[in-house]
This record gives sequence, structure tokens and C-alpha cells, in this order.
Amino acid sequence: MTKRIVINPVTRISGFMEIDVMVENGTVVDAKTKGNFFRGFEQMMVGRNPFDAIYLTQRICGICSTAHSTASSVALEHALNVQVTELGRYWRDIIHGCEFLQNHLRHFYQYTIPDFVKLPEVSSIYQSDHQDYRLPREVNDRIARNYFLSLEYSRLAHQMLAVLGGKAPHNHGIFVGGISTPPTTDKIIAMMSILNKISVFIKDNAIPDVYDIARYYQDYYKLGRGPGNFLSYGAFYGYATLGTLYVEPSVYAEGTFAPFQSDLITEDIGCSWYEGKTQYKPLEIMAEPDQEKKSAYSWVKAPRYNKLPFEVGPLARLWLSGEYRKGISAMDRTIARVLEADKIAGIIGALLRQVVPDVPVQKEWKLPEAAIGIGLVDTTRGALGHWLKIDNKVLSFYQIITPSAWDFSSRDSQNIPGTAEEALIGTPIANPDQPVELGRILRSFDPCMSCATHVYLPGKEPKTIQVFG
Repeated sequence: MTKRIVINPVTRISGFMEIDVMVENGTVVDAKTKGNFFRGFEQMMVGRNPFDAIYLTQRICGICSTAHSTASSVALEHALNVQVTELGRYWRDIIHGCEFLQNHLRHFYQYTIPDFVKLPEVSSIYQSDHQDYRLPREVNDRIARNYFLSLEYSRLAHQMLAVLGGKAPHNHGIFVGGISTPPTTDKIIAMMSILNKISVFIKDNAIPDVYDIARYYQDYYKLGRGPGNFLSYGAFYGYATLGTLYVEPSVYAEGTFAPFQSDLITEDIGCSWYEGKTQYKPLEIMAEPDQEKKSAYSWVKAPRYNKLPFEVGPLARLWLSGEYRKGISAMDRTIARVLEADKIAGIIGALLRQVVPDVPVQKEWKLPEAAIGIGLVDTTRGALGHWLKIDNKVLSFYQIITPSAWDFSSRDSQNIPGTAEEALIGTPIANPDQPVELGRILRSFDPCMSCATHVYLPGKEPKTIQVFG
């Protein structure tokens, strides 16, 4: 028997995402992940002052806005031929690291936990859509308490970010050269104090919680593998004094490790709602929207590296750095996110011990008449790239490839599924009317399709699960 299952939305926050799968004899045989909202930020950037990109691209996302300020500032530094001081790098990476902590805590507890832990129904936004809860009552209740407690610590991570960034989200601290205003000694001390509280929570609560979930849901070590290819632009690496604290730019493809080569990145719009050249390099063209395209089903393009789909994010980074290679699955992905939170907390501490207060890193930056800039950074969800062109001192071209584009790409023109689509194919579905397996696998990637929140109100359905056949 063949059934078609459509779930919309899949995300608990961060965008409009739909999945459309075909189930045959209890197993997923085909899958499509669909981004259903056109943002158009690349088109918005054309004609603007290049420095505006640092602030405007942050509005792409309210969860990971610092990532875009980081990538755009790196792209501008490339275009302006700016040599960033080591201190400037430290400050920018500290701000960026704070966003890692905020995101990972929030994703694990607020977005992942409801899939595995039965929470008290005390909020109008809570809705249980399955009954597959396996934890012993005492374990379940402890993690449920941490679900609420974690909100304090994700807020603290944003508070720490705001100490340097002025506010969060959409900080004003990151700029060309590193940071806009030199922090004082009291700010450094305040950040160290906050970081210590977050670190204790991660070690004492988050890590035990994720391993307890893994113990009772061991079947998810065998689900959600995907293509098994990993990519990272590098994270917290190449410092003059400290060396590499995390991971160098690298890839793992078809069982082989290799250095990362930026010229192997392409985008494919064969199954996306865009018109133009089907396959192109990021600096070649800006594809134009075309929702009437018959072969398309998503606004998400298909980034490829050496013509292959790749997974990006915490599991990719831990795998490439050699710190976690136990497996590739939905559960490994979830564990990796929590372990990475602990890793990043340690890195922020190391950077804070290196910084010098009250030393400005800003200068008067001169815009060239024409230039090209590339900013490749690894952020919370994975590899983020900004490509830009400047003509007559204004932006004439802007291209963005987000981590969720890598993980949730549509098929390409060769009909090769995207990473998340491949992760769904082959998944056994115990109950097609409650296909909890699909949501657990997709949310293990931390999808962020856009900035939007879906709120449940009595009498209004926030989610549709349609089963055909």
C-alpha cells in the first residue's frame, strides 16, 4: 500500500517548511522538503551602501542574526582588503560564539525535547502530536523541568552577546575590523561570570539529558543518516597565538577527508522556483524568482560541493575535527549539538582570557569603486556564505547560501535529493497517522527556513498532517 504524507509546518519556529513523502509498505520511498516562503534579501541589497549589509542581512533571521553580520563583515573585509587584527578577530568570534550557545540550548530544549519528552500542557503554544514517549517518569519529569529552566540560560547567552553587541538579536557590535566599540574590563568580567553559569548548566543538565534521551530512543541511531558527506568552512581556527581551537576548513565525502576548496561550490535551481542558468557558481548570477516554474517545488535552491549534497552543522564540525565519529544519524546529530555547546563555551572562555580591554580596532574604512568580496563562516547551523560585488561604491550583486540551504536543499537538475530528503528516504513509519519519525529526523538538522513563529490558538489548526491513500 502506498500513502502520501504531507506535514506543514515542520518547524516549531524559524520558517515555512513542508515535507511531502511517499510511504510504501511502511517505509519512506520518496521525500521532498519544501521551503514555502520567498524572502528576497539578495535583491534588497542591490544599490545599497556596502556597509549596510552588516545590519540588513541580520534581518534574515532573529535566531541566528549574528551569523549574517559575521559573514557580511568578512566579505566586506575581503572586498576592502582589510587585515583584521588578532584582537578584532577575538571580539567578533566571542560575539558569534554567544549566538552558538543561545541557539544550541534553545534548539535542544525548545525544539527537540518536545519530540521525546512529555511536557506539561501549560502553554497555548504546546501541542503534542504523537504518543511515542518512552522515558521513565522520573527522567521525563527531570528533563521537563530543564526544558523550562533552559530558557534562563539561553537568555543569558543573549545577554552575554548584548554586552558586546549592544543588543540581541540584530547586534550592533560586529563590524568591519571586528567590533565597533572596545569593551571595558567590567564588561569582560560580566561576560566571564555569565559564561560560567551557562557552562555549568550545559555540563550538569544538557549533556546528561541528551544521553538519557539517546538511551531510550536507540533506534534513532539508525535513522536519518543522509548522504554522509560533511562540509565546514572552518570555525574558531587559524589564530596567530592560539592556533586552531576547533575545526579547519575541510570536507568529508564518500569516506574521504580533504581540504575545503571554495571554487567547488555551485548552486542548482533545477527544482527551485527560480529562472536563469540551471547550475552556476555563487558569483556568476542572481537567480530571479519564478513561482510558475513547473519542475520546481521549493524556494530553497540546491547548493552542491563538487556536484554532491553535503551536511553542515554541529555533527559535521565534530566529525571533521575528530571529536565525535560514533555515527551519522538523527540521534548523533542531536548529541553533537549539545556536545558542541560545551565545546563553544570552552572556546569563548579561552578567547576571553586573551583579550585586552579598551583597545579600539576601528578605522575609517574607504570604499573602493569596484570590488568583489567573499565571506565564508561556520555558524550555529553550519556553513554560511555571503558573496558580494561593489560597483560605483554601492552593492551591485549579493548572493547568500545559508546552512539550511545546504541541509534542506531541493533536488538538483540531476534529480539528486537534498541532504534532509536523503535522510528521510528509507525511514520506517510505525503509524502514518502520527509520523513522528519524520519530524524527529528533520528537526535534528535544526531547520531555519525564515524568521516566523507558528502559534497555536484554540479553534485554529497550527499544523496539518494529510495522509493520502
